[in-house]
Amino acid sequence: MNGSVSQFEKREDMNISQTLSARSSSATTISQTTTQAAAAANPISASITKSTAKLKTQLDTATANLSTLGKFKASVSVVQTSAKSLSNLKDSSTSDEVKKALTAFVSDFNSMLSSTQKAAADSSGVSTISRGMTRAMTADFSRVSALRQMGFTKASDGSLKLDTAKFEAAFKDSPGSVQGTLAKLGQLVDKAAGKELASDGRISNSMSALSSKSSILQLQQSALLKAAQQYASLSSASVSSALNFYQSGG
Repeated sequence: MNGSVSQFEKREDMNISQTLSARSSSATTISQTTTQAAAAANPISASITKSTAKLKTQLDTATANLSTLGKFKASVSVVQTSAKSLSNLKDSSTSDEVKKALTAFVSDFNSMLSSTQKAAADSSGVSTISRGMTRAMTADFSRVSALRQMGFTKASDGSLKLDTAKFEAAFKDSPGSVQGTLAKLGQLVDKAAGKELASDGRISNSMSALSSKSSILQLQQSALLKAAQQYASLSSASVSSALNFYQSGG
């Protein structure tokens, strides 16, 4: 009887050992499979991560460029307003009123030049637009000469300067001539700015192109994010299924 019990116990131990061995083997296989899957997944994950970072950089750049170009557009609009103020000066305007309008124009034009330098790297058309605005003031040599006589000059960097002493002397000597020159200047700059600010102008076209690029990048970013989530879900489901199979003793 004892011998039979002993043999039964041996067989039972053997069965248990075989079961444990099988499960151990299964666990090892699952571990190896998981490791292999992770190794195979690494290039895909790395590729997704790299593409995501690249898209984010491109989108951030496009957004920043669009913002900079928008500020440049606003500065051109301000210059246009100042130019209109010059062209709308009345014959009865005093020296102080004319000087105030001209000083505002000089300040606004110089601010536009500052915006040009920041936006030029984002859009090659910005510098062209700025040069066009400057040419509107300097195309007529006789007008350039008249502007210089009243203390209105252009520095080597393109910025404008006003010598108020010369201006006041010129206005005192011939107020009608000064107002006529400034009115013509205002009209030409107003026209140049209006052309660039139009719906089919270069500023609007540049902003439209940047906006479209930004939208495309956002769509690509969303698509990549969705693909990454789907891939992560599939990978997680595969690992979970393998673990459940092992834990159930299958």
